[in-house]
Amino acid sequence: MKHNLRRILAVLVIAVSMMGLTACGGARQQEKLSYDEAYLQSVADFLVSSWDGLSAADIAAYGSLDAEDAQEMLDMYQLPFTAEAFTTAFSGYEGSVEELGAYVSTDGYEVSVDGDEITLVAHLTYEQRKADLSIVFNSKEVAQSVTLAPEYTTSEILTKAVMNTILGMGTVFIVLIFISLVIYCFNFIPAIQKKFSRKKEEIAAPVQAPAPVKAAVETPAPAVPETDETELVAAITAAICAYTGSSADGFVVRSIRRAESATWKKA
Repeated sequence: MKHNLRRILAVLVIAVSMMGLTACGGARQQEKLSYDEAYLQSVADFLVSSWDGLSAADIAAYGSLDAEDAQEMLDMYQLPFTAEAFTTAFSGYEGSVEELGAYVSTDGYEVSVDGDEITLVAHLTYEQRKADLSIVFNSKEVAQSVTLAPEYTTSEILTKAVMNTILGMGTVFIVLIFISLVIYCFNFIPAIQKKFSRKKEEIAAPVQAPAPVKAAVETPAPAVPETDETELVAAITAAICAYTGSSADGFVVRSIRRAESATWKKA
C-alpha cells in the first residue's frame, strides 16, 4: 500500500513539473513580439527609393535637420521613424554614396528579435559594392536607428589598415621631431637672454651729463677814485692865496687845467 502511494505521489510530481514547463513555454511564446515583416520591408524600401530618387542637395538637407523640424515632418507625413533615426539615415547615406555608386537591386531581407527590439537587415547591391541596411524597430514598429554599412573586400580593408597605421606612425614621428627641435632650441635660450639683458642694462644705465663750463667772469678794472672838484678848487685857491699873499675875494677859479710848465714845483 505504501509503495502504491509513493508511486502515485511520484507521478503527480512529474505531472506538475511537466505542466509547469508547459506553462513557462507558453508564457515565453506569449512574450515573443509579433510583427509584420512585409511592413518592415516596406520601411526599408522607402529609404532605399528615397535615397535613389532624391537629389544630393535634398539628401543633405534631410540629414542636417534638427530634431524639432525632423519630428514635425515625421508627424505630418506619419513616417515610422524617430527624428534621430531619420536624420542619421540620410546623413549616413550621404557619407557613403561616393563609395556605393548608383542603386542596383535589393537581394533579400533578414529579421531577428532581441527582447523588445526587431532588427531588419536588407542586403543591397550598388554599382561599386554591396551594402547592408540595418533598421532597429521597437515593439510599435517605429524605427529607432538606421545604419548603412558598405561591404569592403579584404584588400580594401588591409589597404585602409595600412594607411591608418602609416598616418598614425607618421603623426607620432612628426610630433617627436618637433619636440626634439624644441629641446634643441633650449640651448640658444641662455644666449638670447644674455643679449636682451645687456640691451636692457645699456638702456637703463644713466648718461653722465657733461660738467658745466664756468663762464669767464670779467674782472672789473679797479675803479679810479674820483676827486671831488669842490675840494680841489678850494685847495688850489688856498694855495694861490698863500703863494701870492692875497685874499680869495680878489679872484674866482673857473676852470682847472694842467700847465705845460709847472712853476709852482720850483718854489
